[in-house]
Amino acid sequence: MSADIIVIIILCVMGFAAHGARKHPWMEWTLRVVYSFAFVAELWTAFVIFPNKTDVDASPWSTAVTATMAVFTGLMLFQPFRQGLSYALSVANNLINGQVLYALIKKLPVKEAFLVDRVFVPSSIPHLNGLWIYVTVLGSLLANINMDNFAAPSIGIPFPVPMDSLFSYNFLGLIILSAAGCGIFVARKPREVMVRLGLVKPEGWHYGVALLMIPLTFGYDWLWSYFTGSTGVGGKLSTYNAGTFTTGAAAANPASAAFLALATGVCAGVGEEVLMRGALQPVFGIIPAGILHGVLHGQFQHAPILILQVAGWSCIMGIVRKYTNTTTTIMAHATFNFLTTFLFAFNP
Repeated sequence: MSADIIVIIILCVMGFAAHGARKHPWMEWTLRVVYSFAFVAELWTAFVIFPNKTDVDASPWSTAVTATMAVFTGLMLFQPFRQGLSYALSVANNLINGQVLYALIKKLPVKEAFLVDRVFVPSSIPHLNGLWIYVTVLGSLLANINMDNFAAPSIGIPFPVPMDSLFSYNFLGLIILSAAGCGIFVARKPREVMVRLGLVKPEGWHYGVALLMIPLTFGYDWLWSYFTGSTGVGGKLSTYNAGTFTTGAAAANPASAAFLALATGVCAGVGEEVLMRGALQPVFGIIPAGILHGVLHGQFQHAPILILQVAGWSCIMGIVRKYTNTTTTIMAHATFNFLTTFLFAFNP
């Protein structure tokens, strides 16, 4: 069993416990003990372990990120901090999703629009648990980024793409994690979880929006290629993508290459959208979900410029999710992924 799957299982258990805490207070206090332990462990790592190490893991950047994680973990245990965070996240979300602008144009009460679309409930234990998971995952990934190297000397992913990883982690793993975070079988029935995640039947115009997002995404990537190309990332990324389909079974069998392209598009598109747009965005807003989405794509030797590119695109998809549903963004994301991987498969 891979480390990723083990982490997902642990996070699912915590998600169930957070929803169960509504009826069983001991679960809430158990989770608070876990958060407190994490706070102490992060402080110890930042101020005791790292100062005595000289390797790359103990760089000033990693130390600063770990210390920030510790401070945030400690503060989130207090209700006033979560209250302030709720207002800050809600203001940022209403600004980016256009709700404030709409209210001003229509001469509607801005405060009323803000309250209707508020994110992150300070008193919610599931939201508190989600916040800890978000901060821990984001901080752990950021601590490993080399901020001095935007050129990405190599691509840190094995190819061809492991099919078992696509299905077990990118697809099933992220979907199960999202469902557990929404309290499936504990606080919500499966159908209620589907609605909460935005997995609903799209209307006719939603298909048009999904189709429109495909050329817009190609255009977005084309504009970003001017930056990634100047740093050398674009060429290395193209070499990696082409190599994905010119080694192993995909090289010998066009059908295998097509299936790999389809699996990559569907698994990554569905899993990432369900987690980012379905589970996280309603809790933290468009920008935090987009940032985490970008950082999760730092696997390309943790190149910050690629993280910024994905995060920006993810925020655009977040706006689409706001006015449609997660099903629409899945269609756009999965189709774009399939087209790009298909092109690399047959025209590397």
